Amino acid sequence: MSYSKHETVKKQRKLVSKTQRNSRKLLVSIFKVLLVGLVTLVIACAGAGFGMLKGVLDNAPDINEISIIPKGFKSYLYDADGNVEKELSTYGSNREYVYYEDIPEMYVNAFVAIEDERFWSHNGIDVKGILRAGVKGIASGNFDEGASTITQQLIKNHVFNVGMDETTFLDKLERKFQEQYLALELEKKYTKEQIVEYYLNTIYLGRGAHGIQAASELYFGKSMDELTISEIAVIAGITKNPSQFDPVIFPEENSYRREDVLDKMLELGYITDGQYQVAMADDVYARIKIEYDNQQASDSTYTYYEDAILIQLKNDLMEIYGCTEEQASMMIYTEGFSIYSVQDKEIQKICDDVINNDDYVYSAAKVGLDYKLTILDGDGVTEHNYMIGHLVNYFVEATGNDKYSPIYNNEDEARAAADTFMEAMLIETDGTFIAETYETSPQPQFAFTIMDQKTGYVKAMVGGKGDKTSDLSFNRATEAERQPGSTFKIVAAYLPLFDTGMGSLAKTYKDEPFYYYNGGMVHNWWGGSYRGYVNCREGIAQSMNVIAVKAITDVTPDVAFEYLMKLGFTTLVEQEVGADGGIYSDITQSTALGGLTYGVTTHEMTAAYAAIANGGIYTKPVLYSKVVDYDGNVIIDNTVPTTHVAMKPTTAWQLIEGMKSVVNAGTGGAARMTTGITCAGKTGTTSSSYDLWFCGMSPYYTASIWMGYDYNITLYDSNAHKYMWRDIMDQVAILEGHDPSVDFERPEGITYATVCKISGKYPTEKCPTLGDYCAVDSVPGGKCTGHTFIKLCKESKKIATKECKETIELVVEMDPVTHKEVLVGTGKTADDYAYTKDTCDLHPEDKDKGKLTISTSCTSGGSITQTTKLKKGENTIIYIAPYNGYTIKDVLVDGQSVGPVTSYKFNNVQTNHSIHAIFEPIGGGSITPEPTTTQAPTTTQAPTTTQAPTTTQAPTEAPTEAPTEAPTEAPVDNPPEEESMDNQSEQDSGG
Repeated sequence: MSYSKHETVKKQRKLVSKTQRNSRKLLVSIFKVLLVGLVTLVIACAGAGFGMLKGVLDNAPDINEISIIPKGFKSYLYDADGNVEKELSTYGSNREYVYYEDIPEMYVNAFVAIEDERFWSHNGIDVKGILRAGVKGIASGNFDEGASTITQQLIKNHVFNVGMDETTFLDKLERKFQEQYLALELEKKYTKEQIVEYYLNTIYLGRGAHGIQAASELYFGKSMDELTISEIAVIAGITKNPSQFDPVIFPEENSYRREDVLDKMLELGYITDGQYQVAMADDVYARIKIEYDNQQASDSTYTYYEDAILIQLKNDLMEIYGCTEEQASMMIYTEGFSIYSVQDKEIQKICDDVINNDDYVYSAAKVGLDYKLTILDGDGVTEHNYMIGHLVNYFVEATGNDKYSPIYNNEDEARAAADTFMEAMLIETDGTFIAETYETSPQPQFAFTIMDQKTGYVKAMVGGKGDKTSDLSFNRATEAERQPGSTFKIVAAYLPLFDTGMGSLAKTYKDEPFYYYNGGMVHNWWGGSYRGYVNCREGIAQSMNVIAVKAITDVTPDVAFEYLMKLGFTTLVEQEVGADGGIYSDITQSTALGGLTYGVTTHEMTAAYAAIANGGIYTKPVLYSKVVDYDGNVIIDNTVPTTHVAMKPTTAWQLIEGMKSVVNAGTGGAARMTTGITCAGKTGTTSSSYDLWFCGMSPYYTASIWMGYDYNITLYDSNAHKYMWRDIMDQVAILEGHDPSVDFERPEGITYATVCKISGKYPTEKCPTLGDYCAVDSVPGGKCTGHTFIKLCKESKKIATKECKETIELVVEMDPVTHKEVLVGTGKTADDYAYTKDTCDLHPEDKDKGKLTISTSCTSGGSITQTTKLKKGENTIIYIAPYNGYTIKDVLVDGQSVGPVTSYKFNNVQTNHSIHAIFEPIGGGSITPEPTTTQAPTTTQAPTTTQAPTTTQAPTEAPTEAPTEAPTEAPVDNPPEEESMDNQSEQDSGG
């Protein structure tokens, strides 16, 4: 660089030159402009930022409208004795609220130390914490360092859904600003103690536990006030990341965090060095593992009864609050309900033990398969999911057996079927196995429900045989809609018949060929024969199909359906269009036999029969007595049962009387209780014996049992379910000390009537009669006009003899208007019918067949009674008389002389005899032959007459067909059984 004078002058000139001056001015101007622009930009940005911040804060929730009080509490299911049976919780509800004054100070200190050490001094925002986090972020390039206070965390949890709704950085930034603003406002509204109380009841501490009390019980099995410093530090350490610091799965990770908590507590003076050393040396994770293992071992799935409670409660909440199914379910698991069951555990154990006893159905025992399979297709993309229906369809096609069902003789056969199906699907898809679910269940299956008919309390329920492996699984007692067979005769036929006054136990019907409206024939379960005139008691006792269908026809299926609705059935169909376009309805004659569109459950059948046992009052089944909300308010009260009148008391009593005959002298003998407790019930068997039922009652309880395979397979052991019903009821009676002398109370309005067996009217002297109970308002009216029975030979159309093989019996009745004889059931008069009153000459009867003979003979000169035929043991007298001019010389009986007697008596005849009379002329003259005569009398017995007795007043005792006392003999080993027959609805059931 040159510093000569010349150079210096030159530079001075340059500095003062005009060009240089202009350039300098330009640069200054540009700088000023840029400076002004920069200031303006800063001011603008600051204004925009302030505006944006103001907009963000203006959009923040109103502090007066938000709630930071913890919501979502687990519910508890209590047994009938008030003991906790189950905890019901879902995500966000496993919480037990604790108040600040009850929280140990050490618990508060642990969370404050690790989460917000300046909590007690800041105003909602920790400025130092923010700066510290910022410095660390700049230094490390990682801005994950948290600076949120306990107050901010509380707002984040309750107002901002823990930040789960954020999708961008700007969303997170906006939430942070609002969170800090609300924290400032919240600290003005609540005390520090309130804030920390809400916080410690809100925080999620892993494995579904919310709040410190739930976490204390979860990890250590004890209350929060029983925890040590080491245990408190474990729980406080979870907060930052409940998954990462899970002390069960990741004890090592949690131990690092626990040490951080203890270090901070020591640093802040919350614990002493001695307490620190003891806590650090504690092997706390060994205790956690033991507690976890114990909980896993004691944890069980819901029982069938508990499942039923939850489903019923869900439906009740939907009805009460008008909420959706999803909302109702969420309420059960998050509202902190106390639900009180009415289940009787001792009765439940009896039911479970009997139903699961293989001895009852050993010969029919099989296994049912439930199978799911997932395969990845050969294309590497498509997944194929197969269910049990796919397996069945495969074997239907492979075997050609369209009745194939996944019921197998043993586990090996079931596994082999599943393997065969899997292999076939792998080949078909050229795929790769991913997963399968293979489960089997014992078959046949069962459903059982027992109910107190007076309170409606369901005492016990069995939804299936075998182990229950999952919650809310298929419950056969409440969900299996099965065809009820002849158990429906009681509620669909005889109940409406009796209640409308159109019939009674005394009403008679003729069991004869009968047809449905559509022309289909009604079959009796025992075959093609018929039993003639019977009353309704006999129709019930012997489960006679024709009688039941005649009964529902008389009252009409429409009226019968109305009565079924009163009994609480929810699965019956008034009318609907099926997928095939057909019209389906349960308003049909075959409903009397249990031929239904879908079927019914044992739960609803028990409630219907309980209405009969309760004197006609239907009581809605009760599974839980009450529900109390978290604040102690009773929101559902079932202690007062919901009831309505379903039938008259006289109707209910007659039905019970008829069903007593079922167990005492009918198809249900195997169900008769051996303890002597009065019982009544009705059997039910469906087509091909797919479903077997018994529904019955004692004065104490009503119970129903269903037995069958989950898929339609014929059952051949038709008594097992009856024995099981009997044994359960017997054991319950012994358990509770039921009194055998107690009977169903007979209501006022019951009388006894003797009726003509044929017309059902008051009988005449000539009427065959039947007698039984009826309601006073249904006593048969009118007097029978009389009957004559005519048995004709089918071949000759004449009065049949004993030798006629094929006969027809007709009843002749005098028409009160025309005064002509009418053939009952033919629509013809006697004169119109092609028969004569002559005796059949095609099959003459040997009247003397089997009789003894007294052979008579005599010489000329007198007469003797003609040869006589008589029955063994009868008496007869033989008369002997001489003609004029003759005398009796001698009489020989069986060749022995008895002298010249004029008569001889044979007493108590046991064998054939002969008698011979010898005459001679008076004075020894010659004998002149004369015509002999036969004397009229052949016997000294007076003719007998038979007259049908009539009853002029109601007798006080019960009819002999239906004993009113429980029999003392053991159940009949082989009572008459019902079998099914086909009919118009493919459901012409037997008893």
